Amino acid sequence: MRQQIQLPVESSALVQHTFLQRSPGTYALILSSTTDYPLQVGRLGQLHLRPGFYVYVGSALGPGGLLARVAHHRRRTVRPHWHIDYVRAVAPLTAVWYAYDTLRWEHQWAEVLQCTPGATIPLQRFGASDCTCMSHLFFFTTRPSCYTFCGRVQDACGVHTPIYCQRLEA
Repeated sequence: MRQQIQLPVESSALVQHTFLQRSPGTYALILSSTTDYPLQVGRLGQLHLRPGFYVYVGSALGPGGLLARVAHHRRRTVRPHWHIDYVRAVAPLTAVWYAYDTLRWEHQWAEVLQCTPGATIPLQRFGASDCTCMSHLFFFTTRPSCYTFCGRVQDACGVHTPIYCQRLEA
């Protein structure tokens, strides 16, 4: 059942989950980069990686749900499967924002992130080769706020399942 996202009074009051479930859902990976160099992303092209924060949105509707997909993204893979695997090889994952739902919210989340002040698209079509979104990867010079993101999603979507924030150890 869909509900209004309940925003906490303070960002520090965001719900912190320590265990993801094998349920379907949508997620955003928050990666931190301290490097400044070009990175070839498969056949998509070259991404100029620079110091700051990258937010990648995706969905996990298949077997294993969010637990399996985020577990994949937490590992650095030798053979990249998705565009984000190339960035993960050099940028640590610092947090995951996620929502459990059988509906694919990644396109709305991408639109919200694209319209967020300070967001830029570092490489067109990144993670969006199967949709009409400009990109599913966004760059910020400062760490984006899950609290602000939740508010923007609520404004854009109205009803939405709760969005959780999980910080990860480096």
